[in-house]
Amino acid sequence: MQVKPGFIVFENGDKITWSTPHSGPALETPTSRDDNSDTVASLCWMKIGGRLVISTMPRKRALGIDFNRDSPPLRKSLEYHRLFSENNCPEKLEEYRKKYAFCAADRRDHERRMRIYRRFWSAVRESGRTVVFVHRKFTRLKNFPSIMDIVAYEGYGFSKNILAPLVKRIDRKYADFLLSIKENYVNAILLEEKRTVERIAEIYGGFSLDSMGIEYKNNLLDDLLVIRRLADSRRVERLDRHFTQKNFMLAVRSALVNGGTPRITVESIFRGEHGRSQKRDIFRLKNVISIESNAFINYWYPNEASDIILDIVNEIKPMRKITEYLQDASSEN
Repeated sequence: MQVKPGFIVFENGDKITWSTPHSGPALETPTSRDDNSDTVASLCWMKIGGRLVISTMPRKRALGIDFNRDSPPLRKSLEYHRLFSENNCPEKLEEYRKKYAFCAADRRDHERRMRIYRRFWSAVRESGRTVVFVHRKFTRLKNFPSIMDIVAYEGYGFSKNILAPLVKRIDRKYADFLLSIKENYVNAILLEEKRTVERIAEIYGGFSLDSMGIEYKNNLLDDLLVIRRLADSRRVERLDRHFTQKNFMLAVRSALVNGGTPRITVESIFRGEHGRSQKRDIFRLKNVISIESNAFINYWYPNEASDIILDIVNEIKPMRKITEYLQDASSEN
């Protein structure tokens, strides 16, 4: 075990690297870390070995580092540290979070964070022909019915068209298990939606899209897309007429009833667009996929979650060899 500033490295072989860029502590808000992504990644590592690189930094920009974003230029880093500290301009802060890894109080702070950031990515690059990034996705309606979303990094990692049939086979393999956890999964989503709705009402003194902050609003709009696709029309119409907490939760329940069985998906929600600058060298040299595993399965069924991920990894290893063979043959011609 190597304890580094900002992350820890565990080693038991060198064929594969497991990485959890968001596994650090949850400072300020309970959802600011990847719930039990480290648990699932560690189980994968313990079962087949390799290198495990676990972040120990909070991902809040003024307090730590989000390793799954690009590094900021110095001037922008200093400018946004003030904005984050004052919590001004929420739209600008949201755009910054989508792109950049941290902000800094001064030049020395910026350079210190850059060193940690670069060493983390060096640790990920140093070992293994395969790199698997393990993340958590929220147990929210916006992600239903996906229980685990596989990011293929189209054009960089694998072709989505090649990976999708493979994942469908694994989805069928675990069909009985996924059906058995459906009721608990649905109940977990309902509880999380209730928590979110009540939190919005507490913070903003009511439940209105016009009055809530940009992060809450964006997440709720994503939920509404699923509601409009899956919920009964009368629930949707009632919610449109009277946007209340009660009507929203009734519409959520209706969408969950109509949504079918939890399943493993390929880029149904995530595309892997973040942190591309640090992954370019990795894409050229290694197998790379990202796993967005639901917080529910990470916590309640981490062993099964790790088994699913290992099945996916075992499938892509020979697929990569075939791809490399075709590339070599093409270059010889």
